[in-house]
Amino acid sequence: MLKTNLTHQRERSRAQAMTEFAMVAPILFFLLLGIVESGLLLFVVGSARFGAGEIARQESESGNAANADAISIQQLQRTAIGTTTLAQVTEIDIYHLFETGNGALLVDALHYNRYQLDGTPIGAVTWPSSSRNVTNGQSDFLGVTLQYRYKWKTGIFIAPTAINLSQTFDIRLEPQTY
Repeated sequence: MLKTNLTHQRERSRAQAMTEFAMVAPILFFLLLGIVESGLLLFVVGSARFGAGEIARQESESGNAANADAISIQQLQRTAIGTTTLAQVTEIDIYHLFETGNGALLVDALHYNRYQLDGTPIGAVTWPSSSRNVTNGQSDFLGVTLQYRYKWKTGIFIAPTAINLSQTFDIRLEPQTY
């Protein structure tokens, strides 16, 4: 009798463990996929931020060189956001910024260049790099916006559709004459 009772109790505890595992396993699996997805997204966002900053620094250094935009886009192509398959760069915007009296920077819509990742202009180039003011004490300000698309890899968040993100970086053009 005692042996039968122990066997029955062991089977019941085994069934209880399987039930608990069936309830906990999906939660653990969801958390694991969430950690992986969050890590991938953070990598892409960080890479895009670095890429936008790299374009802005290259533009600042190049000043009013005739091929400043092309050099900057080539620099972006060599960064992590330019080479990764996790995200797709959809547009690179390079534009002039006005400085207001209180130091705020406003976008100049008349001087706004749009490019694809391969360097092809999207529309007309309205702010050629040769026209940029790089005189000491009165240099232009330049803004860069990097627009990119991230597609969820595991598909567990929101929906498996892509999300559009952007990174912006503002910088003053380095004076080329002193």
